[in-house]
Amino acid sequence: MCQRIVPYFTRDGKGNDFVKDVKIKQFPVNEMEFDCQICKRHTSSGVRTKDIVSSNFTDWAYVGEYVCPDCADLFSLYFYNYVVDSDGIHLYNVRELRDQLIMPQKPPFMFVITTSQKKHLFYRSTWNHTSDRFAVNLETETIYTTPERMRRLFDFVECMQALGCSKERLKQGQISEKAFLGIGMDAIRFLNHELKSREIQIPLYCGQKREITEEEAICCINLTLKA
Repeated sequence: MCQRIVPYFTRDGKGNDFVKDVKIKQFPVNEMEFDCQICKRHTSSGVRTKDIVSSNFTDWAYVGEYVCPDCADLFSLYFYNYVVDSDGIHLYNVRELRDQLIMPQKPPFMFVITTSQKKHLFYRSTWNHTSDRFAVNLETETIYTTPERMRRLFDFVECMQALGCSKERLKQGQISEKAFLGIGMDAIRFLNHELKSREIQIPLYCGQKREITEEEAICCINLTLKA
C-alpha cells in the first residue's frame, strides 16, 4: 500500500523554517457502491470507519459505516489547518492562513482551521462552490466571509497588535491606551460591531503582529475604518 505524503511548512523550537512530511494513513479499501455520508458523493469503493477511528470515537452522527477513500485521508489531519480542493490537500501553518483567506480559492473547496489540534473537523465543515462568499470552519464553528472582508479585518487586527493590543483584549472589546490615543472611539465601535459578526474571530486567531511603525499602523487602521 503506497504511503501518501503532504508537505507542511513549519518551524522548529529555534524558529528555523523546515518542511515536514505529513503521512496520510492508508486503510484497506473495499469495492462497494454507496453514497459517502460525509461528502455526499457516490463512490465505488469505501473504507470501513471502524478501521480508521479508535474505540473512543463518538461522532457517529456525522459518518456512516463506510467512508470514501478521499474522506478517509482527512482523518489524518486533525492537527493541521488545511484547504481541500480538486488538486488535493494543502496544509498551512498559522502564518500562511492570512494569504489563503484573502485570495480566491479554487471551487469546490473546504477550508478548515483548528484551534485545539485535538478534533476531527472535516465532517463538520462545508464544501464551497464559490470563493466570493465562502465558509471557513474555525474549529467547530462555521463562519461565512469573503476575501475582501478578510483583508479588511486582518488589516485592523494586525495593526491593532502593532499598537500594543493583545488578541485576548481585542476579543473582550478592549484596546490599548496607545491605540485609543491614536484612533479614538471609532476603533472601539468598529471592534465591538465586528465581534458580533464572528468573522473577526478568524484574524483574532491567526493574525500576526505587523512589524511597522505606530504611525503606519494608525494610518492603516484609519483607512480601514473609512472603507
